[in-house]
Amino acid sequence: MNNDWNLDNIYTSVKSEAFIRDFEEYKKLVRELNNWCKINFEGNDDPVSKLETYIKAKNEIMSYDKLFMYANLAQSVDTGNEEIAKALNKLEEAEAETSYQNTAIVEFVKNIKDIENVINKSELLREHSFYINEIKEKGSHMLSAEEEAVIAKMKTTGSLLWEKQWNRLSSSLTAEYKGNEIPLSEIRNLAYDRSAEVRKTAYEAELKAYEKIEQSCAFCMNGIKGEVITLCKMRGYRSPLDMTLIESRIDKKILDAMFSAVEEKLGELQEYFLIKAKALGHKGALPFYDLFAPIAESGRSYTVEEARDFVIRCFYGFSKDMGDFAKSAFEKRWLDLMPKKGKVGGAYCETIHSMGESRILANFGGAFDDVITIAHELGHAFHNTRLFKLSELNSFYPMPIAETASTFCESIVVNEALKTADENEKINILENDIMGLTQCIVDIYSRFIFEDTVFNRRKEGVLSADELSDIMTEAQKKAYGKGLDENYMHKYMWICKPHYYDAEFNYYNFPYAFGSLLSKGLYSIYKNKGSEFLELYDNVLASSSTMPLAKVAEIAGIDLYNKEFWKTGIEQIIEEIDELRKMVYNNN
Repeated sequence: MNNDWNLDNIYTSVKSEAFIRDFEEYKKLVRELNNWCKINFEGNDDPVSKLETYIKAKNEIMSYDKLFMYANLAQSVDTGNEEIAKALNKLEEAEAETSYQNTAIVEFVKNIKDIENVINKSELLREHSFYINEIKEKGSHMLSAEEEAVIAKMKTTGSLLWEKQWNRLSSSLTAEYKGNEIPLSEIRNLAYDRSAEVRKTAYEAELKAYEKIEQSCAFCMNGIKGEVITLCKMRGYRSPLDMTLIESRIDKKILDAMFSAVEEKLGELQEYFLIKAKALGHKGALPFYDLFAPIAESGRSYTVEEARDFVIRCFYGFSKDMGDFAKSAFEKRWLDLMPKKGKVGGAYCETIHSMGESRILANFGGAFDDVITIAHELGHAFHNTRLFKLSELNSFYPMPIAETASTFCESIVVNEALKTADENEKINILENDIMGLTQCIVDIYSRFIFEDTVFNRRKEGVLSADELSDIMTEAQKKAYGKGLDENYMHKYMWICKPHYYDAEFNYYNFPYAFGSLLSKGLYSIYKNKGSEFLELYDNVLASSSTMPLAKVAEIAGIDLYNKEFWKTGIEQIIEEIDELRKMVYNNN
């Protein structure tokens, strides 16, 4: 089995004839649309024809998404490649030129008084009605086309450059472990090792390694967050959180309902960490280095081939369609699975909408959690298959719903695995599931607190590396409470999480809690309805890019404003914790 993904059907290199040709065509189309906007968006006459022309041209431009996807994918597994880095710079500079047309369409639409009447006059406009109405709503937060164009260009030497600096620093960082320098991604995988000594030593080596880049990463963080704060103020948002909620297609009432439920149930969720601490021989709370430790005696290790076969079998247990999809993804080599020097850490799924394909990056270490990660990322890719029939403009869904299908697939794998597992393996599977869910609820809560605090304090001035570490430590104390040993926290969690360093994706933390709990609600419906649920699930995914999330949830009969709905999801996790308690204590 080849564990490297195949990008050749996208492009063979950034210097290939096809890449160069498409890049030139992309730039030409961008220039043409910009010029067209300057001429045609001066007045509001003939709005139907003008909107149709713009949408067709914009969809064509966006069909060159494979240029950007290829360059980003290639760099992810070869971060030191200067050739790819230069190509990405050129792509970003070219993409910055689209800011004029993106702003021009907003200015044009916001001045159309009877927008619904205009939309109803055209089949194409009706197809893109959600996109058009969303543009109109965003009009109050858009600067002039000229100002937005300048900002887009400045970002290439601002936040985008800071993000690249962090990416290079973190991906090339090595840690000294037992006399050898090894990639940080490998060090982090040792958190799942069966040896307590290995886990603790790796944790200490990881923290020591971050000391080498903490000052540089603090500069990156300050540069990015400072830019976001400035732009939010210029565009009239109350805060970066306000902006993020609008982009997420939810409102503060939904977020407050979710986090209010989390806060009420936090003490019960923290019991899990105490159970794990006792199972691992600790007298008090759990040290951070044992958060991901296996507790079952028979906790098995998986080869890549075993993980592949297992995930495919579990997906077939849900539906033939999902099983066929997963099998095809492996056969077509859409996945890059193993850690290696120069490869970014973590995992993600990237979709090339114009080609109807996805690519998945992971850093497989052999633990059951790594199997779950594969299922999670395949869940993203499966979600996207339900949107390939839509135009490029209609295919974008917000962060919270993005984490729903992926977490749903985790539930599929866990529940299928439990059917055939022996007692010890059940402990391992159940504990892994709870571990992942508490990461998505408890740890995500700490990350939300951290980022919210950083944004608020960054308004007053630059934050030092020590201040960022202190904020992270305090956030972990609040979220983990009695469950985590205060002598062994992870003050550098702000360095290793990529989401903090993307100026376009602020607060990429609460969507994981949102997705986990929404998927819990959907899975409970699946358990009640069985095969009847498949069509409903497809409808939810297919609607996720063209509706506010409250409306998407209503398709499944879910009220996102109701705190009790969120508490019901958390209570399902607490039930699993209680089951784990019984199993662990009976075995000891």
